[in-house]
Amino acid sequence: MTGKFEQFSSARHHLGLFHNVGVSVTYVHSSKDVVDLKQAIFTALSDVIHRHSILSCIVVAEDSVSPYFARLPKIDLEEVVTFIPRREKISADGSNDVQLDELLQEQHNLPFKEKYGKLPFWRLLVTFDPNDKMPSFVGSFIFHHSLGDGASGFIFHRHFLRALNRAALSTDIIIYPPNEQLLPNLELLHPLPIPPSSIATRPTALWSGEKITLPIISKFQSLSISKITTTRFLHACRTQETTVTATLLTLVACSIFENLPSNFTDLTAGIPVNIRHWLPSIVDNESFGVWIDSFSEYYSRSTLQPFSWDEARRTKDTITHYLKSEGQRISVGRFKQCPDMREMFTSRIGTERDSSFDISNIGVISNVEDGKWQVGRTVFSRSAFANGCALSISVATGGNGCIVLGFTWQAGIVNEEFVQSVILGVEREIEGIVVKYRDEI
Repeated sequence: MTGKFEQFSSARHHLGLFHNVGVSVTYVHSSKDVVDLKQAIFTALSDVIHRHSILSCIVVAEDSVSPYFARLPKIDLEEVVTFIPRREKISADGSNDVQLDELLQEQHNLPFKEKYGKLPFWRLLVTFDPNDKMPSFVGSFIFHHSLGDGASGFIFHRHFLRALNRAALSTDIIIYPPNEQLLPNLELLHPLPIPPSSIATRPTALWSGEKITLPIISKFQSLSISKITTTRFLHACRTQETTVTATLLTLVACSIFENLPSNFTDLTAGIPVNIRHWLPSIVDNESFGVWIDSFSEYYSRSTLQPFSWDEARRTKDTITHYLKSEGQRISVGRFKQCPDMREMFTSRIGTERDSSFDISNIGVISNVEDGKWQVGRTVFSRSAFANGCALSISVATGGNGCIVLGFTWQAGIVNEEFVQSVILGVEREIEGIVVKYRDEI
């Protein structure tokens, strides 16, 4: 059974408004032992499929008010895993990866409609260097948002890493999924009181890109922050009594203002959050599913020229205030008042969007102690959402200690030169912050 959030994502997938989510992780073997990469990956993937029943399911009747999950009878790993040779070596220092960015941009423009009913609503892309003496690869897990949220992408890779580090190898290529019950959706786990309606009006000088339009073409580019810069940035945030997410939100708002005409004085930012901690124990931090919410923060040009730690602390207070609500202000509750998600989406085409940008930070992926396989650079990415904000930033910190920001935008909604300038501005602001703290680390 799908809940309202799953219906939200199935409707936008069907309508071509949003395609998928991705988490890409670099895996490096700690020795020069000969490794059968394909067999190791297939064995680990089989383990993860059996662990998470939702990975065997697709959404049926997306073009209806009542879509539902149905389990595939089997999954052919040869059809869901694609091996792609690298043009250049996988970076060991966490620097930008142009080939991966190109791959992710391509993937975020591909919905799960090909071979419907035969293939699952996810796929794994493996980029590898066939000449590398030390086995390594980047595993890009691309999945339908009705199956899981961004945190679920991390959960997939944590379990995949554990399975890789097990000694036993399997030769199974065809996986017959277990007939286990799916975890309950959000409505079955939480009363979801309908939050009070906001009386705030749309600021007249709000920037949110061009009006909502189709077709959607997703553009993607990542920004990698070095380990030493990441360490100093974390230290600066703690010293200034704020958080990485709050600071990044403020930095991005500052950079956007720097690249906009002065007549735009307001920005609205979406902040997705993981709400598993508000749910019964049947759902925990190892559960694959959709248990997230989102709320908004507002920025004014007058308080962000230049970057302000006060604004970063104000943003942190906004996040803290939301978290103290203990689940009584979950905005997904408003979906209960929407009988048809498709109609909600199509009615907005041609209108102004409500949000300027969003930042979704899924946190840090850690290595398994004493494991031969270790994880490094990690990229969280999403396709653009036609009805959503003008610019989406997806944040993850890899096992190499480096933050990576993934920028997504819709072609025609903002131009590429503008986004490039915003990215450079964010990078410059981060470097400017850490210079003041370089002698403390």
